[in-house]
Amino acid sequence: MRPMLKCRSLVPVRCCYNTFVARRLFGSSPVVGSSKAVKFIKSQRRRQKNEAKQASLHMVLDNVDPVFGRPDTPFINRIIAEIREPSVLSRGYNTTELDKLLAAVEPTEREQIGLAGFNEETFPREDISVIENRREAIMRILSMKNSSNKERTKLALKLAREEFQRFEGDTGSSEVQAACLTVRILNMAHHVQEHKKDNANTRILRILVQQRQGILKYLKKDNAERYYWTLEKLGLNDAAIINEFNMDRRYMQEYKFFGDKILIKDSKKVLEQKRKDLRKQKQAQAFE
Repeated sequence: MRPMLKCRSLVPVRCCYNTFVARRLFGSSPVVGSSKAVKFIKSQRRRQKNEAKQASLHMVLDNVDPVFGRPDTPFINRIIAEIREPSVLSRGYNTTELDKLLAAVEPTEREQIGLAGFNEETFPREDISVIENRREAIMRILSMKNSSNKERTKLALKLAREEFQRFEGDTGSSEVQAACLTVRILNMAHHVQEHKKDNANTRILRILVQQRQGILKYLKKDNAERYYWTLEKLGLNDAAIINEFNMDRRYMQEYKFFGDKILIKDSKKVLEQKRKDLRKQKQAQAFE
C-alpha cells in the first residue's frame, strides 16, 4: 500500500513556483532580446542597401561599349560636327583660298584677252550673280559633306592627331595612335552595321579594337595619368581595355550592335544572373 503524501510538503513547492514565475515576469531578458533583433534587422537593411548600390555602380561603370565607347563623347561629336560643317572643304582647301582663287579669275581672263590682241571693252564684265553662282557651285563640289568616305576619314584622322598630339607634328605617341585607331574603328563599325554579312571587315574591326587595347595597355604602364586622360577623352573605361574582346554574337547582342535583334539564346544560369542584377538595381533605386 502506497504511503500517504503529507500536505506540508506541497506548500514549499507552491511557493517556489510562484517565486520563479514572479522572477520571469519582472526579468529583463525579453527587452534585451528585442533590442538585439532590431539592431540585426537594421544591419541587414544597411547591408542590402550597400550591396544594391555597389551592384548598380558596377553595372554603370562596366557597361561601356568596347567598340563605340560612351555615347555623346565630346571628342567624337566635335569631329562629326566638323565633317558636317558646310564651310569645311575637302582636298586640303579652305574658304579663304577659294575666295582668293575666284577673285583672281576675272583679272586673269582680262589679261589673257589683252595678250591675245583683243579689245577688252568688247567683252563685258561678269555680273555679280554669275560670280556668286560660280562660288556656290565650287563650294558644293568641294564640300566635305559631298566628298568620299576616304576624304572624310582623312580629315577625321587629321583632327584626331591635332587633338591628342604632345607637340607639333607628333604622330607616334600612344595617345595619337589610340585616337587614330578610334576614328578607324568607328568608321569600320558603321560600315559593318550597314553590311551585316561583311565577315572580312568584321574581322578587321576586331583586330583594330584589339590593337587599340594593346596600345592603351602600354600607355597605362608607361604613364598612368595620360592613360586615364586618354580614356576619358575617347569615352572608354579601364574595363574596356583590360578585358578580352571578341567580335562575337555575345558582344553584338549585349551591346545591341544590330539593334534589338536576338542573336543567341541565354542559358538558364545567365538569365537567373540577369534577374538577380536587375533586382539589385531596383533595390538601389528604391533606397535612393
